[in-house]
Amino acid sequence: MRVLIYILTFFFAYSNIAAGFQDSAAITKPVISVLPLVYYTPETSWSFGAGAVANFKLGYQNQKTYKSQIALGGAYTLLNQFLAYGSWRIFTEENKNLFAGEIGWYRYVYFFYGIGPHVNESDREQFDATFPRLRFDYLRKVKSNLYLGFRYHYDDFDITSVEINGLLDSGGILGSVGGRLSGVGPIVYFDSRDSQIFPTRGVFAESSFQTFHKSIGSQYNYSRMLVDFRSVHSINEKSVLVWNAYSELMFGDTPFFGLPLVGGNRLLRGLFEGKFRDKNLVLAQAEYRWKFLPRWGAVGFAGLGNIFSQENSFHFNQTKFTYGLGGRFQLSKKEKLNLRLDFAKSPNEDLRIYLTFGEAF
Repeated sequence: MRVLIYILTFFFAYSNIAAGFQDSAAITKPVISVLPLVYYTPETSWSFGAGAVANFKLGYQNQKTYKSQIALGGAYTLLNQFLAYGSWRIFTEENKNLFAGEIGWYRYVYFFYGIGPHVNESDREQFDATFPRLRFDYLRKVKSNLYLGFRYHYDDFDITSVEINGLLDSGGILGSVGGRLSGVGPIVYFDSRDSQIFPTRGVFAESSFQTFHKSIGSQYNYSRMLVDFRSVHSINEKSVLVWNAYSELMFGDTPFFGLPLVGGNRLLRGLFEGKFRDKNLVLAQAEYRWKFLPRWGAVGFAGLGNIFSQENSFHFNQTKFTYGLGGRFQLSKKEKLNLRLDFAKSPNEDLRIYLTFGEAF
């Protein structure tokens, strides 16, 4: 069944991308960058690897077609984690179609604290997991900046070890033995930003609903609703203000590794990713970006959010607050890809440091 899903998905993806290419009158010569990967996050420690990124445009230069990007990479972390992945974001001529996704294989060390907003640092336990991952989005432009399409997600989560006598070892946590996730559903997408990588103005909005069900290969039955809204405001030639509202809502029997979580280098920097997780998540965050030299910049950011469920009701006094400062260095004069160094904090939490690529949102 798993092999069949992969074959059908890749056949569909390949046939549609090929059709999109045939509609294009020209393909600009791709700009290919091969770089060593060195990054640091609290969840991975230091990571080392290599990656390649190809940027290109389908259609003639004078057409308003967004740049497309394909990336490949692999890395090993000092926590004995390994990841190999490929990702793509391809716009056909005049942005008529958008193909986006990821395929990868991961061997990771994770940390579990429990479920809900009341967990403590002393609750932390380690578990190891390996899994293949497939993400595939297809969207068709229906009018200027507005797209409709579908999203497919697949993970096969194999938990290889847990701490003896821990929460996961007890068997009382749904998903403690791992399992396969396979979900599909509609997506609505709006994007008026002037750049996909380093926008200075515009709005991005995305909403999707996915059903994970045994009929499409999932071992768990539940649904997921996601809303992601970002607004970019140009203050002056050197300054930009960006704010983001984000929400995930789960319905049904969701395994613990499929629950929304805060923290990491994207959602509320300053919290350890996965420490706080539950069936529902709402957050808002903002970032001020200042470019003081042609390739150097600085940022200040803050955010707040909450996780909750029927068992753990929403309370304002449980809201998580994060804040921090960071620096940016533009790796290429032509391609606006930034090296990102962030220092983030949350009350009653340790200082978190993130050294990675691209912006958080």
